[in-house]
Amino acid sequence: MPETNNSRGFFTIAQNNTDVDYVKCAYGLALSLKRSQTSVSKLSIGVTPGTVIDEKYVWAFDQIVEIPWGDQAEDCEWKLENEWKVPYMSPYDETIKLDADMLFFTDIGNWWEQLSGCSHDFVCANKVLNWRGETITSDVCRKTFTANKLPNLYTGFTYFTKHDSVFEIFELVKIITWNWQKFFEEFLEPNTRPQLFSTDVAVALAMKIIDLEKYSYTERSYPTFTHMKTELQGIGEFDTHDWRKILQPFVSIDGGLKIGNYRQLYPLHYVVKDFLTDEIISQYEQQVK
Repeated sequence: MPETNNSRGFFTIAQNNTDVDYVKCAYGLALSLKRSQTSVSKLSIGVTPGTVIDEKYVWAFDQIVEIPWGDQAEDCEWKLENEWKVPYMSPYDETIKLDADMLFFTDIGNWWEQLSGCSHDFVCANKVLNWRGETITSDVCRKTFTANKLPNLYTGFTYFTKHDSVFEIFELVKIITWNWQKFFEEFLEPNTRPQLFSTDVAVALAMKIIDLEKYSYTERSYPTFTHMKTELQGIGEFDTHDWRKILQPFVSIDGGLKIGNYRQLYPLHYVVKDFLTDEIISQYEQQVK
């Protein structure tokens, strides 16, 4: 288990699958945090037990924590089934849990202060943005949430503390994860049930079962992030999941990013994993080493 250091920090799970090196993604995330954040830039990662981390990556991580109690995602490509363990793995008193395939370009230090000062110990993003910085209102990827009146949570950016209420939430998420098909059948309308396990749906369902007002779900403009699924960009229908075929990205000398002609100001969930090139990593390394 991790060494607790009574502080704030970021955490992500980085379990590689047959196609994606998520440890490399987490390394890119760690570099982007080091170059953009002033008050909190530490990133710890959770990995499959026995994972050998390349020495060129190790220095960037605060702690490398082996996922406890077995690998529930061992036979799954998406590697989502260990997400319920995050509050047990995080070494921090206050944590922002992120998806590994994200990058930061501006300082979000004020979000830490606002989240820490609010009345909730568990807060997920409930609005995400497109490449123009506009709030995404389409439910094209959220039919399950709309049809079943689930809170519109995005667990790719989740703030939590070590409060007992947080562990109560994640204990229910654990039960849902272990029995997700039964829960989805019991609580979700036919023809709206995901065919694969979804952390967002599992957490939203847990929040609905527990009682939203008792805990953390609240409408707020932060935290948020830019979600680069092609179908969310408001640019028509395209037969591709690679947004780069439609929108041109440009990384500037200072490490900033423009997509189209829009400078990216919010955390970016780039989705297409090979967006994180060796060239981008090298540029970030030069800025932070």
